[in-house]
Amino acid sequence: MVSDRRNLNLFTLSFTALLVGQVISILGDRLNNIAMIELIAVETGRFHRAGSAFELSKLALAMTLPSLVLGPLIGAYVDRASRKRVLVTSDVVRGLAVVAIPFLRPALPMWTVYGVIAFLYLANLFFLPARCAVVAEIVERESLLRANSLLSLGATVATIVGFGLGGLVVTHIGWRPAFIIDAITYFLSAASLAMLAPTGRASERPGQGTSYAGMIREALGQVRHLAGARMGVLVPPLLTAAGTVAYVLGVALVESHSARGTMWVGFLISLAGAGMALGCYLTGRLFHGASREKVAFGAAVTSVAALALAALARNFVAVGLAATAAGIAAGPVLVVSETAIQEEAAARRQATVFAVRDMLMKLGAAVAAIAAPAVAALLGLGPAMAVLLGLLAVPLGLLAWLPRPRGLRTGGREPGAPRSE
Repeated sequence: MVSDRRNLNLFTLSFTALLVGQVISILGDRLNNIAMIELIAVETGRFHRAGSAFELSKLALAMTLPSLVLGPLIGAYVDRASRKRVLVTSDVVRGLAVVAIPFLRPALPMWTVYGVIAFLYLANLFFLPARCAVVAEIVERESLLRANSLLSLGATVATIVGFGLGGLVVTHIGWRPAFIIDAITYFLSAASLAMLAPTGRASERPGQGTSYAGMIREALGQVRHLAGARMGVLVPPLLTAAGTVAYVLGVALVESHSARGTMWVGFLISLAGAGMALGCYLTGRLFHGASREKVAFGAAVTSVAALALAALARNFVAVGLAATAAGIAAGPVLVVSETAIQEEAAARRQATVFAVRDMLMKLGAAVAAIAAPAVAALLGLGPAMAVLLGLLAVPLGLLAWLPRPRGLRTGGREPGAPRSE
């Protein structure tokens, strides 16, 4: 690792601050998601007005476009900046953006709210790669897998609780207070992250004169030449696409087979989320000596196969078991993919690599969301879901069989830097 990097043991003040800040921030993200849906529901007469579905499309576009357009460039910026400062600033900016929504909407048209959401997700692009890259600066190399396991577990639990809490808040007190509470969570997260130990600046490391385009090219070169980094960047987007197919078609499938479809959808998502939390926990306990690539590819294929079985199942018990299994298998993918990037990619380019991964995840979700209903119109919901998930398993298999590249292996260290072990 870099000579001036401060290595800390797990459960120090810095890691605890990062874990608490991330959990609080994700609670805010999920509360914001539910508050926006409620706001759109109110604006469209509970989705009974003509063209209501397009409002959700506009929301999805506002959430996705910033990453597709600016993701790698922002990642390169984060690699030049203090990651602690980026984390704190992005949370403060997100809090200010969210708290503005209740005051903007009564006076301005709805498109201004979508503009604020796009700005919110632009700020999110700074937070995510900085959060992923800072782990290797505050946690020793041998503790990375366990650290990522705990962070992924916390993120999954925060997601489940955040969606549930969001539903209660908007139902009982409305969308305006929900946005204000959301803003408070971002400010609390910023206060927690302010307790991180100072982190290094990439400008103080080798290669500080590189242009943004050069930094992105270097990050892509590491993805090409380092097996772990390649797996960490390419496997999560494929799994995200599979999850999007399962969500888009699975919701319609469950709704069409039961008068209480919405209740079952919530139940199945909860089962998948609980399974993912268990998978994240088990990864930190069981896979320390295992090949990162073998674990990720095997778990990803298992998760996709479980989702395909859910599409073909004939009763809700079988669907519930398949959803739980898919969640359990997805957990290791989340944990080991981040760990592999932190272990192999050079520290000065990790944020850029993570930003490329996040951009591909958004792209995978967008393509899957467009393709799923088109294929379903031809084959039907269940067969379309099974076929698309089967097709997504093919590139996973091909990636697993690609020869391991023999390029530079940095192990997360700068060239010439001493090992931390």
